[in-house]
Amino acid sequence: MIRPTLPRLISLIALGSLALTACNTASVVPAVALDAPAESQTVTGTELAFSGLQPQIVYGTVTSVSTRPYQVSVTPSSSLAGGWCGGVLISKDWVLTAAHCVEGQSTASMRVRAGINDLTTSSGQLKSASRIILYPGRSASSDAYDIALIKVSSAFVLGSTVQPAALPGNAAESVLDVNGKSATVSGWGKTETGASSPRALREVTIPITPTGSDCGTRPGNTICGKYSAGRDSCNGDSGGPLAAPYNGKMYVLGVVSYGPVECRGYGVYTRVNGYINWIAQQTGIAAQ
Repeated sequence: MIRPTLPRLISLIALGSLALTACNTASVVPAVALDAPAESQTVTGTELAFSGLQPQIVYGTVTSVSTRPYQVSVTPSSSLAGGWCGGVLISKDWVLTAAHCVEGQSTASMRVRAGINDLTTSSGQLKSASRIILYPGRSASSDAYDIALIKVSSAFVLGSTVQPAALPGNAAESVLDVNGKSATVSGWGKTETGASSPRALREVTIPITPTGSDCGTRPGNTICGKYSAGRDSCNGDSGGPLAAPYNGKMYVLGVVSYGPVECRGYGVYTRVNGYINWIAQQTGIAAQ
């Protein structure tokens, strides 16, 4: 049975239920039963709501911002403790995320939090947005061009738990983003179980490919997260980093975009190298 795919964005709703923003493409993966619908609140786009879903990476492990210091939370101010999307720090004042995380949002409403392991904590560094830039041609009715930039209102203080990831130039891309390689995705998105637990940052390493049909028909400039024992990113991980090490640096190869509703593999990631010139034009940050 074919099920629709979903952007991997999430917002907290009544009684701990989770709202999932729907997408218009189809999955090639057999469906897995989800929990029954629950009451939802309004967010941008069509919604499907499910209860009892634990909001973290699927079949991953708990990690920390000491290991992933480039990981940030991108959230409307009304949902700070519940999460919404992830993002990746690319300098002390610029964040890369998915376009569908910020479409319809104002700079006044959005917040970026860095240096946190648990979404419920008040620690870390919290910043408001001064600019939100979507890639030209982005449409909410399409999965294409799912990338955006946020400039924070004041610079993050860099340290052991807050550090930018490197942007991949062609040399790093040619080594890291090839069939047969793996990369690590992290975030506070849905997991494989419904059990309650602290909203800890988690990560999972998956095989990737920039080519092939593993993830079905997909937009250009995307990376496919190939199937590997059901490991995947999921709703709530949108905009977060798909990263890999090279020459002593962590490179952000992609940002979480969308995937099958079951979140058991075949997630799609916006390929950062495909937008490297646009990022440099907007931010002044060059590939490394």
